[in-house]
Amino acid sequence: MEHLDRPDELTWDERRLWFEEQEAAHAEGGAGALSEQACALMVDLQAAFCAGAWAATVILAAVIVDAQGKVAKGGPERPSFEERKWLRQLRNALVHEPPSGPTFVLEDHWTRRGQWEKHARRAVEAALAALYRRSEGTEGAARRSGGARRGRA
Repeated sequence: MEHLDRPDELTWDERRLWFEEQEAAHAEGGAGALSEQACALMVDLQAAFCAGAWAATVILAAVIVDAQGKVAKGGPERPSFEERKWLRQLRNALVHEPPSGPTFVLEDHWTRRGQWEKHARRAVEAALAALYRRSEGTEGAARRSGGARRGRA
């Protein structure tokens, strides 16, 4: 593709640090039984996020939530029902083009990147919530460390 550019090093590092801060905040509460596949896909999720592949980030995050959900049956639902519903609907709209028209179009790479980045950040947080038992005191700290800086979808 002639329009494919990698992010500059500063942008990549900002995204990587945000991702790692979110993961550290979520991990403070520990984790229960983990899906091996969900853990492996986290590497691809971080790479897609850092590259700015926003639609791919949403799709991967949804797959991680589903994979982890199969392992973590019986415990509290993480992320919340509302977050899982939002993520599943967006993932389905990306994977199965709705009859009303595409959810993501080529122009979105230029005209709606900010909105898609917000979706991607929210999706990453949902995937991390599925994997980790976040302690009550860390939720606000994680949002302050990056979610509020960029905004949330």
